[in-house]
Amino acid sequence: MSSHTLQRGVLPRVVTIFLVLILVSPTLSGCLESESGIDNSVETTHWLPPVEERSEKEYRNDDVFSRVSINGTYDTGEVQSIFVPVPSITASDGGAGFTGGAEVHLGLWLPEKEGCDLTISEVLEECKVPVIAEIGPYYDDGDVDALTPADRLGRFLIENYVQHGYGVAQVSVFGTGQSNHCMDLMGHDEQAGIKAAVDWLGTQSWSNGKVGAIGKSYDGSTPWNAAASGSEYLATIVPMSGLIGVHDLMWRNGSMEARGAIMHNGV
Repeated sequence: MSSHTLQRGVLPRVVTIFLVLILVSPTLSGCLESESGIDNSVETTHWLPPVEERSEKEYRNDDVFSRVSINGTYDTGEVQSIFVPVPSITASDGGAGFTGGAEVHLGLWLPEKEGCDLTISEVLEECKVPVIAEIGPYYDDGDVDALTPADRLGRFLIENYVQHGYGVAQVSVFGTGQSNHCMDLMGHDEQAGIKAAVDWLGTQSWSNGKVGAIGKSYDGSTPWNAAASGSEYLATIVPMSGLIGVHDLMWRNGSMEARGAIMHNGV
């Protein structure tokens, strides 16, 4: 019998055996795991109901944003109007650097926790909260002011997350809303104001020292600017459709790019 005949007879059998082993290997592995003492009968639990029961849950679709699946238990405190000084702005920066008193403005919402007084200087550790900051140029400039929950994103954060124990801040960049100084389109002064707001939120007696920045479009670029500022209190960023290299994109050879002037006045 020739070697070619042997190859024609043996090869299909080898392939068949190989395929059978692949098909039965999951079953064999289950048996082997059981014999080795691994208990596969333990069911994992999840905070959501079983998949087949989720269609019975009530899902709201009557608003401009989605809702968390389980509501929090905390009430939302009255909004606070906060002005944060930015001493790093100097006379060479013009504007409020020349006149003095550069500051950024923010609206702040905190949860009301039973047994917790967030107004005192020594807040209990279990009462301290993390903060979510939405930072941008639109408050009171074509939109609601920073003390009013904005449909753009702020109201979603306030109504969903404050109940779960988070603080939420709506921050106006320089030259917009109630923040003074000159608007510095994604520049170093704007970054200084953003860092000052993040640092302030992270160092208050009621804060646990962790601040997250979130936003979309221009407000999605400010989280990147915050990250580049080096604030030790910035724990995470959630930028949506934002610019990463804002300085490289908007400023070239020491001057603003062509569309910068349009954006400077448009926003």
